[in-house]
Amino acid sequence: MKQAKWIESAYNSTEVHWAKSQAKIMDMLADVGIHEVRFTSMSDRFVLEFMVKWDDNSVPRGVRVVTPIKTPSTGDTKVRNKELNIIHRILLNHLKAKFIAIGRGLTEFEQEFMSHLIVTDKQGQSTTMGEMLLPQYRKNLEGGETPQFNLGDGR
Repeated sequence: MKQAKWIESAYNSTEVHWAKSQAKIMDMLADVGIHEVRFTSMSDRFVLEFMVKWDDNSVPRGVRVVTPIKTPSTGDTKVRNKELNIIHRILLNHLKAKFIAIGRGLTEFEQEFMSHLIVTDKQGQSTTMGEMLLPQYRKNLEGGETPQFNLGDGR
């Protein structure tokens, strides 16, 4: 995808500390009834995980959003915090847009979070639907096994 200037510059000027955005994410998730939430910051990625159970009859669903971090944890603390500020601000607004779309009937939870839904294999190893399916999808596209999709009447 082409990187438009407005994409590259999005949130670069944010002064909001990542901890403040993280607290807003927690508040927003609590507002929609999600209370089991975990944030994990690793040297090369940031992970948000939460459990969703809409009502007493629904099966709980795990969600994992993994965001790569370019600045190593051993690098410049100021640069890393700036990157974390940007990541958290983007994530806050990303999640907000998803929950608005779900709440207003534009989409359903499973559709909106499909690539982030956690699945567990028989050995107890967990991954997301995206991590599991994207390699196979890309292989099919590159191997020519998937028919070409055309918009409209195909012309």
